[in-house]
Amino acid sequence: MATRTATPMPRPADTPRAWRIVLAGLVFPVLAIAAGAQTLAIVGESTRPKEAAAAAPWDGSAKAHLAKGAYQGQLAAGEAVAPPEPWIVELARDAYRRQPLTPEAVAVIGASLPDDRADAFWELAAQVSRRDTLLQGLLLDHHLGHDDLDRSIRVLNQLLLVRENQRERFFAALSQALPDPRSIDPFVEILAADPKWGDAFLVAASRNEEGLENLSRIRHRLPDGSIEAHVDQALISAFARSGQLDLAHDLHRRLAQKQGERPGWQASTIPPFDWRFVDEPGFRAQRDPESEQLDLLIARGKGGPFVTRIFRAQGSSIRLRANHQLEPTAQARRLSVSVSCAATGEVLAQENFRERQIALDTAIPERCPFVAVVLSGRAWSDEPRLHGTISPITVTFGAGGQDADQ
Repeated sequence: MATRTATPMPRPADTPRAWRIVLAGLVFPVLAIAAGAQTLAIVGESTRPKEAAAAAPWDGSAKAHLAKGAYQGQLAAGEAVAPPEPWIVELARDAYRRQPLTPEAVAVIGASLPDDRADAFWELAAQVSRRDTLLQGLLLDHHLGHDDLDRSIRVLNQLLLVRENQRERFFAALSQALPDPRSIDPFVEILAADPKWGDAFLVAASRNEEGLENLSRIRHRLPDGSIEAHVDQALISAFARSGQLDLAHDLHRRLAQKQGERPGWQASTIPPFDWRFVDEPGFRAQRDPESEQLDLLIARGKGGPFVTRIFRAQGSSIRLRANHQLEPTAQARRLSVSVSCAATGEVLAQENFRERQIALDTAIPERCPFVAVVLSGRAWSDEPRLHGTISPITVTFGAGGQDADQ
């Protein structure tokens, strides 16, 4: 097996195979896990091959464990994935002769083979054990060397199932594989089986902007019942933060349709495509559970946005209408409603509240596929607090549009 040395991770733009560099960085730590102080004391020194070879001569399994420990000791003392020393290979071969298909012996023998013989060997070795970390680590090293993303991901799945304490390290590497379109099918197949690490990985993967588009494709092919609600919240938030509102909206609508309609001011646990309300001491907007009204309180010196929601533009104009019962009336007129481009923050229109009414009409340019509706205002520190109710806002899109989904 060729020696693999550490290489700095390039930016994704530098190479379409950046995932190989990142995953390769995992191989050596996995392979170099110590087998235990007692085993290393027996076989960790290459100056004692005779003593190691003589250990438990009647037990192929014991010799296989010794060969594994010796190879791990060799790896722990180096800085690269290198072939095992000859005496370790002989120990493994002797173990294999006494007890065939022992995964520890198979792993060491495979690591000693030249490239022209390794392919066929690892094809068979992959069927021996899915739990032995040395064997799985060497399989990963082999598949990386052959640019085989599908099999690399499947091996990492096995490693994740038996080495949960290394999840963060594996997640970081798997996330780097997401931008490669070849990763979609194996990820879908593995995640659809609902592995223990699946939800945690999706959340971790949402932090890699380079892979969000493929992550969205993967999520849409997974059954909803296998994904926890907080995971979808993280995905939608990640899509929205990165400016990929189409991805966020598509997943939101899929989930919203399964949850049923959300009339009026009903908030959602999956922002930003449902109403979000401020909730601070002295500055609070909340839906009255006994009505469809929104209760608003703005204490002296408090203020800012108190209601927000993003809509997909469904026409070339938007019309907003609502009624309010806010006091004092003079202060209520200083509150405002605005519509802006969600992606850029460009304000398209803003109107102050009228007496007992909220109204705004504005055109939506083609450059704004999503618009943000914001209600905001404040109560001055030298005036009374502002409080009262606001009826649900009717949002209508014109010129070929329709009533907004509520």
